[in-house]
Amino acid sequence: MADAVISFAIEKLGDFLVHQVNIRIGVRDDIRWLKEELGLLQATVELAESRQEEKLIRLWLNNVRDVANEAVDILKTFQDGQASLEQGHMDRFLNCICICKKEAQLYDIGNDIESLKKRIGVIKERRLEYGINTILAGPDLKQKERTFIRASAIDTHVDVVGFKDDIQNLMKELNSKDPPLKIISIHGMGGLGKTSLALKLYNSNELRHFGTRAKVCVSNEYTIKDVLKRIIKSFKGPQHEEYMSNMDEHDLRQYLQQLLENQGCYLVLIDDIWDIKAWNQIKIAFPNQDNGSRIMITTRNKKVAETVDKNCLAYQLRLLREEESWELFCKTAEPTHNLEKLGREMVGKCGGLPLAIVILGGLLLHNKSKDYWLKVKEHIWRNLRDDSVDIVEILSLSYKDLSHQMRDCFLYLARFPEDEIIDVERLKHLWIAEEFISEDEEGDGVLMEDLAEDCLNELINRNLIQINYSQLNGKVLACQVHDLVRELAIRKAKEQKNLVISDSSKHQPNLTHLLEGQRRHAIYDEIGEYLKLLEQRRFDALYLHSLVVEGYKVKVELKEMKLIYTRFKNLTVLDMSRVESERVPEGLGELVLLKFLGLMGSVRKTVAVPATIGKLKKLLPPSQSIVYIGGRGRGTDFNASI
Repeated sequence: MADAVISFAIEKLGDFLVHQVNIRIGVRDDIRWLKEELGLLQATVELAESRQEEKLIRLWLNNVRDVANEAVDILKTFQDGQASLEQGHMDRFLNCICICKKEAQLYDIGNDIESLKKRIGVIKERRLEYGINTILAGPDLKQKERTFIRASAIDTHVDVVGFKDDIQNLMKELNSKDPPLKIISIHGMGGLGKTSLALKLYNSNELRHFGTRAKVCVSNEYTIKDVLKRIIKSFKGPQHEEYMSNMDEHDLRQYLQQLLENQGCYLVLIDDIWDIKAWNQIKIAFPNQDNGSRIMITTRNKKVAETVDKNCLAYQLRLLREEESWELFCKTAEPTHNLEKLGREMVGKCGGLPLAIVILGGLLLHNKSKDYWLKVKEHIWRNLRDDSVDIVEILSLSYKDLSHQMRDCFLYLARFPEDEIIDVERLKHLWIAEEFISEDEEGDGVLMEDLAEDCLNELINRNLIQINYSQLNGKVLACQVHDLVRELAIRKAKEQKNLVISDSSKHQPNLTHLLEGQRRHAIYDEIGEYLKLLEQRRFDALYLHSLVVEGYKVKVELKEMKLIYTRFKNLTVLDMSRVESERVPEGLGELVLLKFLGLMGSVRKTVAVPATIGKLKKLLPPSQSIVYIGGRGRGTDFNASI
């Protein structure tokens, strides 16, 4: 799949030529020229995308994407002007005025295209002047033919290599007969496998005597209120959502404490605590009844691990030994005998870090040619630091090895909050709505849903997506993304103008510049600042085709929603299933280009769906459950009557 920005521009230019028949021949010729030039540049762009570690290449690519975006902007401005003129031909005098205005618009579009022609000329000259062609002609890792592997996903969360002693030691602590509440903290650097180990213990049959159990991830983007709610729901089920809707933090702590006081011994897993403040705000909800209850936490922060409790066992995970590293690599890469020497050399540079090893194994799994493995080794050797390779380099290498289609699907994972458990069916429907999944070029009748499933399985096989929950037959129902992998997706998505994230919890002093010219916005938590920007300054509404609002504590008023559906007429994806609203505004029916609609939900009552939703003729088939009514992060499938 080619660069999404340029492909979109070429598509719109083609549509314009088909539908705008009554325009000057000169303007038509200019637009046809623009379409052909972007098509020619696209071939170079596809090659250049695999070489973006070169800063010069990256800057040149962004120039091409900017031109493509502006070409679409010019067309949309002209089309909007034409539409407004066609609304009022009341008399001959007004007709004359309209004709004059139309001529003026044709003159403007001619000048705009002429300006773009000059810019494209400069882009082509720079390709030669700065030696970009020479760089692209050099050796590169990605030389092999791409194919989709239609195979069941490898369940990466089952095998835990190198943890045998750790499991025995920690199980002894968890199963000890000591009555007081005991806290075990597992700590170590990112990618060591803390969560995998903790889950292995949590799911063990040896701990089934804990009748009350809960697991929750805190992460760096936590809110204490949300964490407490998720712990309670993990204990008692999602039906408690409505009961908790009006509780504040104090109420939730008291409620959780009362629940546990009446439940006997309990086992809690709290994953990914980043600071001691988070733990201090949570721990007072857990009563010590001298009944053998246990709490496991995982953290990267050694100080947090050692200070959670004066009697806490702080357990530091070690890096894998040489043979353990090789065992893990063999499970993921399945090397043949003639590749063992090469494989061991590369694994040795992973420094015993499990995540680096499984990502490398996923990269090498589907190409067993010695030439390919040598190219991967050469790349690793070029990026050695202190005789080991940075995990970021291996992640980047794995990303570069993806097809264009899989890259877009991978980058889209950045839109989900950290440590989010992602519903697989919903993810696949979003990929299709975002047009990342293209029709099978061979016309063999393969459904797009199956192609999306292939893409998911391939990303799982490459260890870029982790399985969270699957059926006995291997079908994956929920997945997650490791935070280090997600950081790569966020960085690459920003570089390629694929997606931009506005997060109120992070300092973003130049938000307007960040959001402008981007096709996809993901807004986290408080959307007030985003809506203020909409009021104060008109974003270039033409560019925005996908808007996601993620927020467990967000309530959107109808007047605020109006800003979105009146400004962004070109939206094809609008996902607001994670915010709360009293009702769904009728104006959403005006977003006639929508293919996916995540409707706002309320945790207290059912939200009425307006009849205007029936105008959305481009929504994906109802069989794909593309309309969701959600509340506080749990979506319920809803098929619109359209």
